[in-house]
Amino acid sequence: MLNVFILEDDLVQLQQMKNDVDKIGTDLGIEIESKTFSNISDLKNTLPKPSRSNIFILDLEINGIKNAGLELSKKIRAHDQLASLIFITIHDEFLYRTYKYRVSALDFIAKDYGNIYDELEKDIQQVHKQLQTNNTEKPFTYKDYSNTINVDFMNINYFESNSTNSHSSILNTVNNQQRQLNYNLRDIEKLDNRFFRAHRSYLVNLKQIDHVDPRKGIIYFYNGKYCSVSKLHIRHLLKLIN
Repeated sequence: MLNVFILEDDLVQLQQMKNDVDKIGTDLGIEIESKTFSNISDLKNTLPKPSRSNIFILDLEINGIKNAGLELSKKIRAHDQLASLIFITIHDEFLYRTYKYRVSALDFIAKDYGNIYDELEKDIQQVHKQLQTNNTEKPFTYKDYSNTINVDFMNINYFESNSTNSHSSILNTVNNQQRQLNYNLRDIEKLDNRFFRAHRSYLVNLKQIDHVDPRKGIIYFYNGKYCSVSKLHIRHLLKLIN
């Protein structure tokens, strides 16, 4: 089930978005529980348990305050690294500001351009597909001395070389945890071929990549974290994720 939280101070638009979300769920056969909020404090007081099934649809301008939605999104992202954030806006300058705030938005939907229903439908389908992938993807499995450890594959962003020990690496997760493994990156590649060697120091999970900046040589993940990609591997990486 998807949990959708809608923040919009225009009550007519708020009800219309709820109707759209509920209809999308019915049309796609996806169970959706939608909740509406016309002010920030009510939503802040009812933030749910962190989950990939949470979707927040936020109007960026609340009660005439342009930065209100952005400030709230920072609090939501700090509370829930796994949720999807969708912004509703008529202000193009918010695109830059949102990335500056590093909240890793799933989408921006302009009130004054295009069809909000169609855009929401695409976004909800994407989140649902990611959840299905997460449920069917085999875990990453490795040995820790005599123990067999299973890690949710979709909770892995990337592995990085351990600068203090060439025989180990650091696993970085979606929920911002780190774990040292007694395997170097070459060992992990042999252990599980689903990861991509983007750089001599980084092995990445392709399914967690949000976008790549080829000019800067940076990979951005859905939770806002990032790592380097070498010029040698950028072209191949872009083919794999596009």
